[in-house]
Amino acid sequence: MLTRRTLLLGSAAAVVATSLGGCAEGPAASRPEVRTGYLRVPGARLYYETRGSGPPLLMIHGGATDAGSFAATAPELAAHYTVITYDRRGNSRSRLDGQPADLRLDRQAEDAALLVEALADTPPHVFGSSGGAIVALELATRYRDRLGTVVAHEPPVPAVLADAAAQQAKYEAVHRTYRTRGVQAAFEQFMTIDPGQDDPAADGDYPADPGFGGRVEGNREFLLAHEMLPFTRYRPDLAALRAKLPALVLGLGRYRAEVATRVVLTLADRLGTEATPFPGDHTGYMWRPREFAQALHATLTRPGGGQ
Repeated sequence: MLTRRTLLLGSAAAVVATSLGGCAEGPAASRPEVRTGYLRVPGARLYYETRGSGPPLLMIHGGATDAGSFAATAPELAAHYTVITYDRRGNSRSRLDGQPADLRLDRQAEDAALLVEALADTPPHVFGSSGGAIVALELATRYRDRLGTVVAHEPPVPAVLADAAAQQAKYEAVHRTYRTRGVQAAFEQFMTIDPGQDDPAADGDYPADPGFGGRVEGNREFLLAHEMLPFTRYRPDLAALRAKLPALVLGLGRYRAEVATRVVLTLADRLGTEATPFPGDHTGYMWRPREFAQALHATLTRPGGGQ
């Protein structure tokens, strides 16, 4: 059963099991057409999906998942936006040309920029979750004049904390476990880092994408080997991010984890802004899709920072 919030880099618990049933909020009244395709980028081929019409909205998933993590909320947003989701390189259907290597954040941002250049005629809004929120921050740093509002929801950037070294050491320890004891032991250790509060809505099943659980099971090792350390070692360019304000939003879930909350509040304070609350937990868009879509739409259209 795909339940519960997961940890800082994305919906890691999704790989544990794959039972599918009824969704907490039920399906949208009418499901928009899903248009799929592939985009060739340097070193990889990116799988993408688009839904709806209107201003473009790029959604970037967290670690160990793929575009399917937005399969519940994207149809809700498609009433207002052309929603673009994709599998980040090395995950699920976005295959690398050569052997896997550690991900670079500049390459992640370039992938996203090439995708919206190919699919969008106007500057897109961006929503990034967890590890995808770090990609969103790097996009805002490098391409801020080519983007609408950028929402970074609970990005795992321990470098902003006073105890950054202690927090980063937890991820370094997970990587050592991976190298010495393998994927399962390391993944279990990873999932204990910052578990957070339970969202009652996450006790249900996740039927939005029937193939999701099977696909993301194959992403665990890629996360542990090539994503986790480059992402958690990320140091945001605070001056560049301030220049994106007020069209840079830091999202924080209603059901919180201690370290994730400290990261968001500290980053907001250092940027001179405030955190914006969102429904649910670290992956509230999976378990509360309609409520989450409504909150995101309100954020993207609020005066001074949205459309």
